[in-house]
Amino acid sequence: MTKRLLRTCTIAVLCLVMLAVSAGAVAQGGATTTTAVNLRSGAGTSSSIITTLPAGTKLVVSGSPSNGWYKVVYNGTVGFVSGDYITASDSLNASFGSGRITATSVNLRSGAGMDAAVIGSLNTGATVTVTGVSGKWYQVSYNGATGYVSSEFVGLSGAASAAPTPAAGTASGNGSVKGDSVRMRSGAGTSYSILGTYNNGTALTVVGTENGWTKVTIGGVTGYIRSDYVSTAAGGASTATQTGYIHGTSVRLRSGPSTSSQILGTYNTGTEMTITGTSGNWYAVTYNGAQGYVSKDYMTTTKPADTTAASGGTAGTIRGNYVRLRSGAGTNYSILGTYNNGTPVSITGTSGDWTAVTIGGVKGYVNSAYIATGSGATTTASGGGEATASGGNTASTTQALVVETAKKYLGYPYVYGGMSPSGFDCSGFVNYVYKLCGYSMNRVASSIYYGNGVYVNKSDLQLGDLVFFSNSSDSVGHVGIYIGNNQFIHASSSTVGVIISDLGSSYYLAHYVGAKRLIT
Repeated sequence: MTKRLLRTCTIAVLCLVMLAVSAGAVAQGGATTTTAVNLRSGAGTSSSIITTLPAGTKLVVSGSPSNGWYKVVYNGTVGFVSGDYITASDSLNASFGSGRITATSVNLRSGAGMDAAVIGSLNTGATVTVTGVSGKWYQVSYNGATGYVSSEFVGLSGAASAAPTPAAGTASGNGSVKGDSVRMRSGAGTSYSILGTYNNGTALTVVGTENGWTKVTIGGVTGYIRSDYVSTAAGGASTATQTGYIHGTSVRLRSGPSTSSQILGTYNTGTEMTITGTSGNWYAVTYNGAQGYVSKDYMTTTKPADTTAASGGTAGTIRGNYVRLRSGAGTNYSILGTYNNGTPVSITGTSGDWTAVTIGGVKGYVNSAYIATGSGATTTASGGGEATASGGNTASTTQALVVETAKKYLGYPYVYGGMSPSGFDCSGFVNYVYKLCGYSMNRVASSIYYGNGVYVNKSDLQLGDLVFFSNSSDSVGHVGIYIGNNQFIHASSSTVGVIISDLGSSYYLAHYVGAKRLIT
């Protein structure tokens, strides 16, 4: 009897140990649902249901358990799931949404471990797309490069830094979803990725509005829902915003609320922007459709007596004829008007190779090559890309601008998957240069060759044309920019970076595929 009791107690203890191991098996990292389970807004059955996850759903566990509940991320949505219905998964590949780097000089590695090669470095505030989990490492993509970052340096779906709080004067606050299976998207439009789906009555916080969409936060996730599917506390579906004005010279609009974030443009006193929220000592703003952040030290909510050049804007004139004023900083934006040589403008800022101006009360952008500072300038531009003489061909001026821009990055490093000055691969380099000049194209060399521009003969090459080469007898694997004199500039290899090479060298003669022209 005593032995039987001892065996029974031993089995019971073993069962408790197994349960403890099972319960503790799910740690920060990947997990999979074992059956259909509710994703809730809080750690308990009394919390509202965000959505129901089917069996086999892949999740990221982003924190320690609380009373048997785990904080998880699913397709960009933060919520809570009971630990009874998930099991740990060492390696997962799925779309887990976005994350934000929480430290400086975080290594992006080629594999999930400290022994993997470092392929890049990310700083605080950089936004990455999380595409997988391997132990305590996240597989991420950033600016076209894919690698691994330790999970301790990534805040998933904005968890690392709170979403911007509503700005003073913004009619925001608590609201709810109006309708079932309502989609939250990453941007204000149906072309943006879906961050989650929510049912009628799901609580939310309104941050602002943009073009018929409401910016909201649900369960720590910030995104956009069409305004007619949002019910605010007051019963409406829209919110007010606040107008702000730049106060200073060459004030920077940044991609995030930090001086380490990317500079999107610089603007001068009197430039009017829409304040959509605040984050610490930064205003979240929109300007001509672009979203960014401006330090509160350089923005005022009091309208200056005059926002023309006389009160802070710089006086300038159009340089060239039939110069186009566009709604944004690029040739893909709509044309607001065309102006001739000597037309006075008020310069309010810059964005890349474009100048923000006001002409006769109309605000827009002009390619900087066609702006002369000071009054009375009458010289015609010779190196820009937006002036069009009646019946003339302006390709040469834009092509020269492409070559001039490309040469600025001679010697910059080669990084596989890179498309920024911190490192380029071949197609990343041509994409970056052309984007600065107002053009866009496909991402990889073969897709550019078969999908963009028009074919040109080698004997007809002009400045700025793209030249392509094969890695084998039947593939397109490399691209560069023709710069004249039978030479081209390209991101060659990790050994030499961005260099100039001769088309007549034996290697490139043997591997030449063809050329395309994007500027016609």
